[in-house]
Amino acid sequence: MAMVSGAKRRRELEEEQEEDEDRISRLPDGILGDIVTLLPTNDGARTQVLSSRWRHIWRFAPLNIDLDINPDYPLGANNVTESVISRILSAHQGPSRRFSIPEHYLYYRGLPVTSLDGWLESPALDRLQELEFHYGRPHSSNLAPLPPPPASVHRFSSTLRAVSFGGCGFTDGNNASGLHFPVLKQLSLADVRFSESSLRALLSASPVLQSLLLKGSIGLSRVQIASPTLRSIGVRSNHGRVILRQVIIEDAPCLERLLCFDYLGITISGSGLVSLKMVMHSVKVLSLSEERLSLDVVIGYMKCFPYMERLYIQTKMAGEKNVWCCKYRNLIGTLDIRLKKIVLAGYRGNTSHVNFAKFFVLNARMLESMRLELCIAKPSPSNAWIDKQYRLLQTKNKASRDMQLDFASDYGLRLTNSFFRPEQVHDLSTADPFP
Repeated sequence: MAMVSGAKRRRELEEEQEEDEDRISRLPDGILGDIVTLLPTNDGARTQVLSSRWRHIWRFAPLNIDLDINPDYPLGANNVTESVISRILSAHQGPSRRFSIPEHYLYYRGLPVTSLDGWLESPALDRLQELEFHYGRPHSSNLAPLPPPPASVHRFSSTLRAVSFGGCGFTDGNNASGLHFPVLKQLSLADVRFSESSLRALLSASPVLQSLLLKGSIGLSRVQIASPTLRSIGVRSNHGRVILRQVIIEDAPCLERLLCFDYLGITISGSGLVSLKMVMHSVKVLSLSEERLSLDVVIGYMKCFPYMERLYIQTKMAGEKNVWCCKYRNLIGTLDIRLKKIVLAGYRGNTSHVNFAKFFVLNARMLESMRLELCIAKPSPSNAWIDKQYRLLQTKNKASRDMQLDFASDYGLRLTNSFFRPEQVHDLSTADPFP
């Protein structure tokens, strides 16, 4: 009997020790719910088996269904099937926060677009705040109409704060399929088909919109953007039958950052006249992809955005000679360059690129950092090459005493894959989208 009591006591001690080690379970339900919400969908559901303490947490935590599927490995580790999604929606009793069906998910499983509409009708998604879906990228030669956004999107109009539409089409006219988003702040449009009127209507239906991302083919070669509340615009449209080649900012008085990840033209338009003479004092960040590096183009932007503080440029080729000493002799004294940070990706160290960088070295009095990302695929350049670049750039005569000049090898290659991220457009909590 004493032996049984001793074994029982040992089990009690072991349980007490496990309880002491499991400090996380002692946290309040609200904090545990936030932890579960941040986990991948499958992992969040599995927390129910950890202990009886955790069993009810997942069912009442804010629901995040985020199927982060790698398109190269569509049947990979995070393989959440449609039946699993349906079971999660039927079992969850708490509020909903995010529902994300990425590109390729429906396509690889051969699911009809009505599957998404059915999921969105679930009561578990009442008061949904973030919605992201992509029906699948249409073939560039396919001119058939794309399916419209799910009809059930309308029921979230009063709660959605972030939306990403993908692989769908919007009807012509001024109603943008009747959508209205009074609290929407983030909007992404990927591989959609628009008319000018439907895009205008969608922006008008989002009266507090702060950030807009145009990604992939949107069925237009030119778009006009007018929004009194937009603070950030991002453009990446480099494939499809109709490639977006020009963005006209018609009216955006609150614009702070303009991020262009493709080689297209950005035009500032005012009073119905296409012109680069409109001044926008609010823009602080500009990102450009210039196939041929041109100082003339950048100076044109600087005239439009006189309070610009951060400039990011990705270039492919050598470009123009960028000779400026005589050409801009009269301008230099009047141009108030407020740039604090410049990043030039694809730097080759040739005459064109040296002249471009030297303009800012010798004239940007507030410049704090210039980073030249080298367009090379070999090991770091020799010290002799670096020393020569410092001499060519005349760093001893730099206009800003505090400027730091850095060279980074092979970044130009990595930049192709890492330069673009949606959060650079939508995350307005940081002043620098390219830390």
